[in-house]
Formats: sequence, structure tokens, C-alpha cells
Amino acid sequence: MKKGFLLTSLFVMSIGIAWAQPTITLLTFESYTFSDQFDTEYGHGKIQDGFQWGAGLEFGLSEVMAVELIYQNLKTDAYYDGYYDLGPSQRFSGNIGINYVLVGGTRYAPLNDKISGFGTFDLGVAWSNPEESLQSESVTKFALGGRLGVRIMASEKVSIRLHGQLLSPVQWAGGGFYFGTGGSGAGVTTGSTIYQFNLGGSLNYRLK
Repeated sequence: MKKGFLLTSLFVMSIGIAWAQPTITLLTFESYTFSDQFDTEYGHGKIQDGFQWGAGLEFGLSEVMAVELIYQNLKTDAYYDGYYDLGPSQRFSGNIGINYVLVGGTRYAPLNDKISGFGTFDLGVAWSNPEESLQSESVTKFALGGRLGVRIMASEKVSIRLHGQLLSPVQWAGGGFYFGTGGSGAGVTTGSTIYQFNLGGSLNYRLK
């Protein structure tokens, strides 16, 4: 319910933006995401590196300002080591999918008529899809993201962007992505804020 409400809100917002804007650009994302370790009250774990893909739309406000609506997905391996009062820790491992739907603003800084620096700041929703072997349920959280990079105009309609990006599901009141041990009594209750950094690019085509 929570995820559906947030996604609907972001979609309605993007429709309003698109109605008012003179340019629309299709964005694609191809990035390499680096591994990220995290600690919780009851253990620690790691989300491994992997390939992240995505797509979105950019709505131009002017030559230097734009608003974007994007989706990004990472599927990779993860593990979690749960601590126990007695005996050794137990490791849970498996595959996990992490999804982001974000809306935000982009600012361009032209260097010449072909090359511009740019920065973005996004907010939205993130949710996980873990395998059963991780003993964790899918959860949905508020998320933040940002990119810094360079845009190269190959033609009037086609451009390439190279970027570094940081994505994070935000910890609220002990929330976050949860990796637990089910009914074993060593479940995670405090959550973990995850910071995912990637390097990559996007091939973009102006539709309007």
C-alpha cells in the first residue's frame, strides 16, 4: 500500500511536469555499482557489486534546468551475519534486487556548445526483493539520490552522459532494509542505511 501510494504520487507529479514543459528526453542508465557493507545492532552484512540499469524521462525547463523521473534496478548477491548470545554467528546469503523510483532536478553548466557539466538531486522510493534464503521480507523506504557528471551532445537529439551517482534508502525511526534471521531470535530491529555508489553513463534521445 505504501509503495503504491508513493509511486502514484510520483507518477502524477511527472504528468503535471510533462504537461507544462517544452522538451522531453528519454534517458537510459547503465552503471557499475560498488559493494557496500553495513552494520546493525544484531550483526553485519554486505551487498555485493553488480550491474545497474534503468530508464527515465527528463523534462526540460530551460537550457540549464530540467526535472527528471527515473527508475533504476540492481540485482546482486548479499549476505548477513547474525550475532547470537551463545555460539557462533550464522550467515544468510542469497540474491537481492534493489529498486529505485525517483523524481528530482537537474542543473547543467555549459562548457561549450557540445559539453556541459551537470548535477542532479533526486528523492523518491526504494524497495527490496530478497531471496528467501536471506530470511528477509521486501520493504519499502524513502530514498535519496544524486549524480555529478558530464553531458556530451552527439547531435541535436542524441546525447551521452557520464556520471558518478550515490543512492541511499533513508533510515527513519529504525527503518531501512532488513536482513534478519526469521524466528531464530536474532532478527534485525534497528535497520541499516545503505549507501550505493556507482559509475556509469546514459544514452539519451530527445523526443520533443
